[in-house]
Amino acid sequence: MHKINLHTWHQQRQLDYCPVHFISTNTPLTTESKLWILERLTGRFFVHELLSLQDIGPCPYFEDSEEAVLYELTWS
Repeated sequence: MHKINLHTWHQQRQLDYCPVHFISTNTPLTTESKLWILERLTGRFFVHELLSLQDIGPCPYFEDSEEAVLYELTWS
């Protein structure tokens, strides 16, 4: 049996809008990396389709800069 992440269970961590203070990342989000965010991190985040010349897919934005760096180091 898996432990339940109480931060995910009791609050809405994935926002529908991106506050101006959120930090963007350049590594595309996958199903596996989104699950990793939900289980390993505790802060709020937003997923945005990055508009660029290359279609790299949705990239997460994080409220906590440490979580953004950890995500980049783990998934890039």
